[in-house]
Amino acid sequence: MAESSTVRVLLHPLHVPGTAEALARIDGIELLTPADEEAVRQTSAPVIVTYRWEPEYLTDTLRWVQATSAGVDQFPLEELAAAGVVLTSARGVNAPAVAEHAFALLLALTRGVGVSVRRVGEWRPLLGDEIGGKTMAVVGLGAIGEEIARRAVAWGMSVLGVKRRPDGYEGAAERVVGPDRLDEVLAEADVAVVALPDTPETRRLIDAPALRVFGRGWLINVGRGSAVDTDAVLAALERDELAGVGLDVTDPEPLPPDHPLWSHPRVVITPHIAGLTPRFGVRFAPLFAANLDAFCGRGRWVNRVV
Repeated sequence: MAESSTVRVLLHPLHVPGTAEALARIDGIELLTPADEEAVRQTSAPVIVTYRWEPEYLTDTLRWVQATSAGVDQFPLEELAAAGVVLTSARGVNAPAVAEHAFALLLALTRGVGVSVRRVGEWRPLLGDEIGGKTMAVVGLGAIGEEIARRAVAWGMSVLGVKRRPDGYEGAAERVVGPDRLDEVLAEADVAVVALPDTPETRRLIDAPALRVFGRGWLINVGRGSAVDTDAVLAALERDELAGVGLDVTDPEPLPPDHPLWSHPRVVITPHIAGLTPRFGVRFAPLFAANLDAFCGRGRWVNRVV
C-alpha cells in the first residue's frame, strides 16, 4: 500500500481504557471506534484491533488483525492464513501487570487475605506465611514468566523455570529445564506459577500426577485456564495436598456459579483481569505503530503469528 495512505483501523469496543486515546495519537490511521458488537459487524476496515473474534469479522477487506492479548487461541489461525490475513499478538505488552497480579494472588493466599475478606465483621487473626527464602517454579518462561521470575528474585526467592526451549536461556531463573522435566522443578518448589499459553502441548500440563509431585505448595495460574486440570486441583485441595490456589484464569471460564472452588477457603479467584491496567495503551501503541509500518511495507512485523 502507498505510504501516504491513511489506514482505517477498527478498535473493538471491548478494550482496556486508554487504548483508544493511545492509538489515536499514531499518525497515518483513521481510528474507528464502534459502540457495540453490531456496529463492529457493520464496519469495514482492513485492520481490526481486538481481543474477541467472531466469524463475521473475516471480511473481504480485512488484511490484518492486531490482537490486544498475548494469547491467540481464540482466533481461527488456519482461516486467517488461507485468507491472507496477518495476525499479530500483544505478547509482552501486559507482562508487567500480569506479573504483579501473580504476586497479588500469591500474597492473598500466603498472608491470609483471601480468608480474612470472607470473614466480614470477624476479627480473627491468622498466622500467615512468608515467601522470602522459598523456591518458585515458573512454568512458562516467556515474556510474562520472565517478569514474574525477576520479581521473585527481588523478593528473595530462588527461581526455577520450565521453558519449551531452555537452551541458551539468559534471565532471572537460576535453573531452567524443558517440559519433560516439569516434575523435577515441581518437586523442589514451594510455589508454582503457571504462565502458559493455550496449545495442545500445554493443555492439562498441571494434572493430578503433577500436583502429587508438587505436594503442599501454593499454585498460581495467570496464563490460560486450560493448562491446569480443574478437577485435579479441587481433588488435591480436598485431600489437603495444596496449601492454596490463586486463579486469574479457569477451565471452564468462567466457572459455573455453584462450582466449589468459588467458596473454598484456600482459593482466591479473579475474573481474568491480570492484564488490565491503565498503562496498557501506553505500552500497546508502540507495538501497533511498529506493525503499522510493517503493514505499510516500511518494516518488519512484531509478534507475528500468521
